[in-house]
Amino acid sequence: MGTRIIVIVFLLGASVNPAHAAWEKVPLPEGAQQKGIAFMEFANANLGYASIQERIWPQNFLIYRDGRWRLTRLGGMFQGYAGDISLLPNGYGWLCGGHGGLYRLFYTARTWGNGGWDEVENPYSKPPGYEGTPVGMSVAAAEDVWCLFRDPVRFLKYKKGVWEEIPDPFPRELQKPSGVCFVNENEGWVCGSNGQGHYVNGRWEFVPGPAIYRLEFTAPDDGWGTGPGGVYHYDGSSWRVAFTVPGYSAHAISFCDRNNGWARFTTGEKGKLFKLGFGKWHEVLPPKETPPDFPCSVSPSEAWFVGSEYEPGKGYVNYSYHWHTEPNVKPTSLGKIKTLFK
Repeated sequence: MGTRIIVIVFLLGASVNPAHAAWEKVPLPEGAQQKGIAFMEFANANLGYASIQERIWPQNFLIYRDGRWRLTRLGGMFQGYAGDISLLPNGYGWLCGGHGGLYRLFYTARTWGNGGWDEVENPYSKPPGYEGTPVGMSVAAAEDVWCLFRDPVRFLKYKKGVWEEIPDPFPRELQKPSGVCFVNENEGWVCGSNGQGHYVNGRWEFVPGPAIYRLEFTAPDDGWGTGPGGVYHYDGSSWRVAFTVPGYSAHAISFCDRNNGWARFTTGEKGKLFKLGFGKWHEVLPPKETPPDFPCSVSPSEAWFVGSEYEPGKGYVNYSYHWHTEPNVKPTSLGKIKTLFK
């Protein structure tokens, strides 16, 4: 009888631990290091914008591309800082901004993600200007844009090159509107201190409810908002409190999809950061004592923020902060090889 060799091999293995999270501090250009940041928004992981709070002409603006921030300038009528921006994932977007004085002139610019802005005048961009304060902008689709005004409440809608002014659709009902978000061309929301306005297929309806300051939707049945009661969620039928932190109010949110997002909570000068993942909210320790602001969730494993740090001789210096995760892969032992002879 011949010899039979049986080789039992315990293969080299690897244990994959939960992803390791890391913070990376990314400097801002010198012209933005000690000036206020009005907002920050990322279209995708490689393209982001931030507005500097300054009243100069032309307006300085920040663009993130190719791994670093650069200063750029907006020409035309931008003589005050940009007020709000709305971007699609492909980089197409619009922004609105203000002009010094009691009232702000309204104007918009748009881009296809190449970093160049093209000014688009609206019917009221010439003196005496369009009186009022633009408080929110939302791109429903390419060439379908809404801008919300307050004092009094009204909209300017841009549809395929044509401007339309829409008077207050809920007179004396919606109070202190502060944000607008369109899910698509047929459905959108505007939030206020005593409820929300819901737009469906050309008709507006006032929906009494909690005070919500900012809105963000990932789908018609998945909306998120911030308010003194915490983070609110819309499931397609009603708004409910989704997450609270005792003693804190929700300040800012950002979601890349219905299952992944960020929220910043504040109370006085203190703040906390929380992340939604795998159906649960958990606190994320910030890179410094005061958590950075303007969360921008670009994927389940990546987000951007803006904050400042005190540096001797310079005062408070602005930075952007990149949060990301990396798989933590560690090899196991070499295993065992056992040979049996019979």
